[in-house]
Amino acid sequence: MSTDSLGPLMKLRPGAIEAVMSNSYGGSRTPYDWLARSVSAAASRVLVVACGSGGMVERLRRQGRLVVGLDWSESSLAEAARRGRSELVQGDANYLPFGPETFDAVVSDVGLAVNENRALMLSEAARVLRPGGMFAGLAPSMRPMNMDDLRRMAMLARALRKLPQVPGQTEFRARRLLGYVGLQKAEDSRAKFYFTVRNQRDAELLVAGLRATSDVDRAREAVGHLAELAAEEELRVPLPFRRILALK
Repeated sequence: MSTDSLGPLMKLRPGAIEAVMSNSYGGSRTPYDWLARSVSAAASRVLVVACGSGGMVERLRRQGRLVVGLDWSESSLAEAARRGRSELVQGDANYLPFGPETFDAVVSDVGLAVNENRALMLSEAARVLRPGGMFAGLAPSMRPMNMDDLRRMAMLARALRKLPQVPGQTEFRARRLLGYVGLQKAEDSRAKFYFTVRNQRDAELLVAGLRATSDVDRAREAVGHLAELAAEEELRVPLPFRRILALK
């Protein structure tokens, strides 16, 4: 992928966030792995809200389990289908097209962060969960960070003219919000992952996946700068995440 292709990539970005999250590691696990491990093996009907290109749909598949991916974006669902992910539904996360108590688990890897009406999304998740079912979601976080991480983030912020992070709101009061919609918080934990920039392609994925800018010229400039830095020494970009689990 050359910087000449950044125009359509910055406009559409289907699969770009998945590319970043799938290649970000904390030890041997990705954010997707961390979220998927929170879903009980006994959960036979699972809904992935704001599924995008279907990264979590893929990871939650197992014998005897129905996994349904829902997203509003037609282009993201088309990308998910192209990648062989099935049971996809186009719909609004705030008005789920499913009956009450339909699913054993509702999962979202970015929905908590990017949904502008988080309370409505969670109330819908609670409605379609069976009693005893679980909601599991990820959101970007500002911690944990060490001094090296902070220095690296400051350098990248200067290059990108924006703090590099997965799109969406980073911090919010989970217990109060979950209680409001009838869910009981079971876990609120944080973990740090790293996306490594080794070359220009990695730089392009990072800029597109983090939605660093919608300005193509600025995106091209940022990619070039990151690629130059990576040519001297690979860049490990810290991406802290927050995992929130709640029971109905």
